[in-house]
Amino acid sequence: MADKLPARFGFPKLVVRDLHKQAAFYRAVVGYGEGQFLTGKINGRAVEEFIFSAPDGKVEMLVMAYVDGGPAPAPGAMICGMFTDDLEAFEARVLAAGGSVFQPIGPMDMPGMTARLAFYADPEGHLLEVIQAG
Repeated sequence: MADKLPARFGFPKLVVRDLHKQAAFYRAVVGYGEGQFLTGKINGRAVEEFIFSAPDGKVEMLVMAYVDGGPAPAPGAMICGMFTDDLEAFEARVLAAGGSVFQPIGPMDMPGMTARLAFYADPEGHLLEVIQAG
């Protein structure tokens, strides 16, 4: 077994229909604060999300909604967030294992963070959001 994994789990991203209602639910039930609100795009579709962190600042959960009027996600839809030190090598492993590129590698637009990200689909179509910091 290698001393260091080439990628690691980072965060669950729950894909919801009503972002503000669902964010209020998780604030009330789990005790999350306001959360950090972000907007962006995934493969050209506009999205909004809240990032919820633990008191120590570690990201615990993201709640995201597509806001472009396109098809709504199925209940239980989730994006698996992962971190890697080498996006190109990660992509090569995805393709070799039968996955596909959903959104090519590009800059991550997040305040206070320099990173690159890409989205991949596993062989059944589940999305992986993969971030390379630095």
